[in-house]
Amino acid sequence: MKVYTQQSSVPRAAVLGGGAWQLADLTALTVLFGKNGSGKSLLLRSWRDHNRIGTHYVVPERTGEFNYNANFLKPQLSAEERSQQSQRNFTPEYRSHTLARVQAYFMERGAGRAGAVGTPAPDELERFLSMLLPDFDVKLRSAVPPYRLSRASDGQEIKNVDQLSSGEAQLLSIGIDILTIAAIWELQAGVPRVVLVDEPDAHIHPDLQVRFADFLVQVGDRFELQFVVATHSTTLLAAIGQFGKENTSQIYMDRTKTELHAVPFSEALRELASVLGGHALMGPLFGVPLLLVEGDDDYRIWSQVPRHHITSFAVVPCEGQKIRQYQVSLERVFASLRDDAAMPAGFALLDGDQPLPVGDNPQQRHVRFLRTECREAENLYLTTDVLASLEPGLTWDAGCSRIEAAANQFGDKASRLAAVRSWDRVSDDVKVVISEISKILDPKGVHWTQRVGAAIGKQRPTGELARWLGAGVLDALWGESRPG
Repeated sequence: MKVYTQQSSVPRAAVLGGGAWQLADLTALTVLFGKNGSGKSLLLRSWRDHNRIGTHYVVPERTGEFNYNANFLKPQLSAEERSQQSQRNFTPEYRSHTLARVQAYFMERGAGRAGAVGTPAPDELERFLSMLLPDFDVKLRSAVPPYRLSRASDGQEIKNVDQLSSGEAQLLSIGIDILTIAAIWELQAGVPRVVLVDEPDAHIHPDLQVRFADFLVQVGDRFELQFVVATHSTTLLAAIGQFGKENTSQIYMDRTKTELHAVPFSEALRELASVLGGHALMGPLFGVPLLLVEGDDDYRIWSQVPRHHITSFAVVPCEGQKIRQYQVSLERVFASLRDDAAMPAGFALLDGDQPLPVGDNPQQRHVRFLRTECREAENLYLTTDVLASLEPGLTWDAGCSRIEAAANQFGDKASRLAAVRSWDRVSDDVKVVISEISKILDPKGVHWTQRVGAAIGKQRPTGELARWLGAGVLDALWGESRPG
């Protein structure tokens, strides 16, 4: 990610008193946080109007059908004409405009999928879309329509927005919008590259907001984008801070103020926002436990699980060994909020290479420690359950053959990969090569954490996945198993 604008003077809407907003201390990812009516959208649209070159505004109401309209093609190559299409926060044919930009991207690139004249290539954009929609296959093409969308499970082609949930439709729309403008800027070597995203959380479930935050950070890193995101979702704020870290700041919007200083997203705020974003303090009071996990990858995995509606919990990322500090802090909080009960308020999940605390130090009356039976979350990717989700019938033996055949492509990691058949899948450290393994084994290039999260969440785990997670984890998060 990159900072193109650290300070800015933006004309202030007349309805708020006129003058100008003075923005200061902006970072690569700045969140405008505030309630409805605080001026977030007005500020973003005014910023867009004030500096149309190198600025792109993503409207909050992303409506219309996924239909291609050739009349929308030409304006997509002009920043001035693009901005005319988003004068308000409602664009009736928003989705048709974004699809037209797919064709504009292919025109700017100068080639179809084969003959790569310019980068980024379509398959790179598709990999980012797979982050948002791992249950779908998305193909971009220089044809009409300029995309093909199908369900990964059965190959069913999606031709109408009504075949998608509102959240899926929103993620597809906004994903294509951001990726195509980033790709065109990259092909045109355009600078600056500031993307103004207005209420991306609209109609998107909290766990999908986490996935979207991860998407923003990774796309921003790849294409050197600066983001300004308006939201009133504590979940999205928490997730952006978690993934963006030192690149993240927030402005607390107040319609009476003209001087707005971005505040760095500190470690303390990241902890508090994570709790607020996951509703962790409220959840246990109403029967939904929290789950403390050790870092970003665990957060990516476990935040997906509740969306399948088989089990429910609120996930709080804790940055490695700080999970023990968080457990102690929350144990004290819950001791003041609830009586001791048979059902804990939550759990702290440790990797299998760490010892479980014993005795009463720390206390575990409200937040209990759990531990997986495998070394780390990366090992779960090697279970037969996850492998089968990558490709029907894919076995560990077949996977080993592919890894051995591709090992020489990975430089100093080649010898480690070539020795794959000697690994103990449960207890060996595979963290250092997990990215290479997923590139070799997954034809869609979906991030390995999404594959693991989907496999865990779709049902109460069975087989290898159940054994590697362990009975303690399963009984805590899915309820105690009963003899059949």
